[in-house]
Amino acid sequence: MNLIADLIEANLEILVRRFVEETRGWESSQGLKASEIITTLPEYLRTVALICRHGPTPERLETRKRLEEVHINLRLRVGATQEDATDEYTLLGRLIPRLWDDAGPEHKPAASDLQCLFQQLEDAMDHVVVLFSGYSMEDRQREKRFLRQLDALAPQALGAHEDAQARLQPLIDTVIRALEAAGAELFLVERGSTMMVAIADPVRDVPHAGRRRADARGPSFLGRVARSEEPLVLAQAHGLTDAEREGLGNEGWSTLLGLRLWPHGELMGVLCVGFAEARPVPPQTKRFMETLVEYLSGILDRALLMGKLHEAHEQLATSETRYRLAAQAASDSVWDWDLTTQEVTWSGGVRDLLGFTPEETGPTADWWVGRIHPEDRERVEHGIHAAIHGTQARWQDEYRFLNRRGDAVRVLDTGVITRDAQGRGVRMVGAMQDITARRKTEAGRELLLQEAQTARVQANTELSRLNTLLHQAPVALGILRGPTHIVELANARILELWGRTLQQVLHRPLLEALPEVRGQGIQKLLDGVLTTGEPYVGNEVRVRLARAPGGMLEDAYFNFVYQPLLGAECSIEGILIVATDVTDGVRARQRTEALAATLHASEERLRLALAAVDMGSWDVNPLTGEASWDPRFRAMLGLPAEGELSLAEAMQFVHEEDRAKVEQAMAEANMPGGTGEYACEFRVRPPTGDGAKVRWLSGRGQVHFRPDGRPARFVGTALDVTERKREEEAARQRAEFERYLVGIVSHDLRNPLNAITLGTASLLRRDELNERATKAVLRIQASAERAVRMIRDLLDFTQARLGGGIPVQCQDLDLATVVRQVMEEVQMNFPERVLQTSMPGHEARGCWDPDRMAQVLTNLLGNALKYSPEGTPVMVRVQGTEREVLLEVHNAGDPIPPDMLCRLFQPMQRGAPGMDLTTRSVGLGLYIVQHIVQAHGGTIAVSSSKEAGTTFTVKLPRDGARQATRG
Repeated sequence: MNLIADLIEANLEILVRRFVEETRGWESSQGLKASEIITTLPEYLRTVALICRHGPTPERLETRKRLEEVHINLRLRVGATQEDATDEYTLLGRLIPRLWDDAGPEHKPAASDLQCLFQQLEDAMDHVVVLFSGYSMEDRQREKRFLRQLDALAPQALGAHEDAQARLQPLIDTVIRALEAAGAELFLVERGSTMMVAIADPVRDVPHAGRRRADARGPSFLGRVARSEEPLVLAQAHGLTDAEREGLGNEGWSTLLGLRLWPHGELMGVLCVGFAEARPVPPQTKRFMETLVEYLSGILDRALLMGKLHEAHEQLATSETRYRLAAQAASDSVWDWDLTTQEVTWSGGVRDLLGFTPEETGPTADWWVGRIHPEDRERVEHGIHAAIHGTQARWQDEYRFLNRRGDAVRVLDTGVITRDAQGRGVRMVGAMQDITARRKTEAGRELLLQEAQTARVQANTELSRLNTLLHQAPVALGILRGPTHIVELANARILELWGRTLQQVLHRPLLEALPEVRGQGIQKLLDGVLTTGEPYVGNEVRVRLARAPGGMLEDAYFNFVYQPLLGAECSIEGILIVATDVTDGVRARQRTEALAATLHASEERLRLALAAVDMGSWDVNPLTGEASWDPRFRAMLGLPAEGELSLAEAMQFVHEEDRAKVEQAMAEANMPGGTGEYACEFRVRPPTGDGAKVRWLSGRGQVHFRPDGRPARFVGTALDVTERKREEEAARQRAEFERYLVGIVSHDLRNPLNAITLGTASLLRRDELNERATKAVLRIQASAERAVRMIRDLLDFTQARLGGGIPVQCQDLDLATVVRQVMEEVQMNFPERVLQTSMPGHEARGCWDPDRMAQVLTNLLGNALKYSPEGTPVMVRVQGTEREVLLEVHNAGDPIPPDMLCRLFQPMQRGAPGMDLTTRSVGLGLYIVQHIVQAHGGTIAVSSSKEAGTTFTVKLPRDGARQATRG
């Protein structure tokens, strides 16, 4: 006997009539006759009844599939959608259960029969998807397999100078295999242009495959693909004009299929797939192509972003190195030699030193070698190449160099070598200084010593004094930062000129460090430079200084140059000061112009490099906490757009849970003797009321140390990595969910299944059912029911966690009827307990799923009975208002602890320890209850206290579920 089959066969006409009545109002059925709506429905229902009664034999399944195919094809002809067709089988899944609702609970089929019925309807809906889209389960599995292969082959980073052909070709080969094509070509847009360049080409013998280009705005097939949102097919690729074929490399393909790469709403490139034979491209192939290209776009987007990030870090390191070395050199002519490309650039000081303009110096080192005096050339060239190919970090030599007039100028040339991880020299920055006058002086001094032997002591004393002055001759460099003119120093020469110690000057306002110069016009000069942005040059400026502690003021004469330092958007970030004692004879003006130009160019390149990858930057004084932040970093951190802000104030914008981690990373970077490297990922919380969400930043920085080991400067960059962190969190949650299921299946389901096995074995060992065998059967039944409940909870949990919510089948329902039925069933299982109901005369009707409502009440009642004393009643109250119905379940007993109350509806949560193990569950009951209530548009809350007991309150809108279904 099968109740489902009996009910279907006995009520076949009723089912067909109700089906027509329900679908008559659908848009897809407008204008159709009743026979066109019914089609094969009667015969289909009879076949389903036979399957439910006698089982799914191959013949019956084939008949059912044939009837479904006829019905679905008729729906295709009248313009119905895939959703329209699946809705019809969903409607049958609601109409058939109404048959036993009308007949009474005694006609309700068993769970196994229901499973058989719903399996037939689910298979029918899968059949709809296949016939409408041509995308079967096998297609989806195949798609997943190739996506995993793309993931495994994805490059972590892709730089602009890397061999993209070698890195991306395995990905393109995977796409070719996935689409069973003859080949494919990938074109990526060049940065800052509309040209697309061929990156990967499976045809290895095509010459210069990586140099082919196509205009994304042109008339070619590739250009049309770049402007199309949908895949484009070219059925006949032979005989194309040159304009149409622009960029394509293989002329043997007959059919072309192209789709653009479009991450973040911007064109990244085009993927073109070729087929050797002329053929139509089915919809499922286009859909598969869209999935593959979308996945490939994400892979390339991440790889290119990481490549840009690496390049930006290298550019920053290069700019910082040049800035530091130029400041250290502080010489007349600065040169920069790229040892990988052999290109050499010279600063403007080469004009004053040798008479050449930078444009006349030549792009390589050959020009420099050719101007070395012939007698010195071999020695100098051998020495500098030995330094480059060796291990030393510094090279220095003195030689004669031919200036523009052909005169030999004696120069002192010094260079610092930068090496890569393998120790190879990749860059050399240096300075050339004119020492002709110095050498003439030294030569004259030697002559004086030979002619005046009687004055040896006096001459030696004079020589010592002159040497001291000569070693002090290089320019003194200071930097004033910000409107308060905080002083930083690049060398100690300025301390000697001012008569101050490092502690008296460093990180103090200028007029605090030199109070005696107040009123001498220096402040006015500095303000003028900050206001106008124009440099100031003063020769033989008189300054009254006290050069000794407590000493008298004395006149000192200096050559001063105040050069403004420009930052982002041409704002003035500080002033570069070059001061020399006029007795030194150093040409401060020329040296300062060369140095200032170098510093400005370096800072400009630094700013452009940051803007290229949308990164922010900071510059912090670790000793004082004073800092400057560029506009991009201020926006990332949520800092005010303008105004001074110290490091301590900025740290308040870092998420409080990450603040200690950031401070620890900075403390380690500031440790003397360390590498000075800083790396930390942290969250930032915008100001209260901003409305923005928490963001993740990835910071990288470098601390620069002074000669005494103290940190002098902390510079770094930040990149917004919020999206990456969100993806990592989603992956973590999925992994956690999988662990949950593994633990549940391996533990909670093992005991009931063992009980079933042991009970069955005990029953089979006896010839007839005696008392003991009867008890074994009862144990089997109890264990099986428990296993079914667990499996049901697990399925609901899976649906709620991964499927977007628990599905409900709503209908007009009197909640009071459900309450009475559930109360009767629970009372039979707990005859010793007192169950009370309170249902005032208000109507409790609404649009809800009866089975799900029964599941909600059963779980809440079971929970109340489990955690309340045996002598106390459990109360169920139903109360209706105009718009909603309230369902309350109350029990006495100990209150729920506050720490448990806040996580009561989370999965895998159980009550107090020590409960009876026979009632133990998987801890999903309340979690599922909450999701069922939310699926009906309602809410659930709990209150618990020692005096009032515990009450769960469910609020259900009368038509909330109906509105959700219509939406």
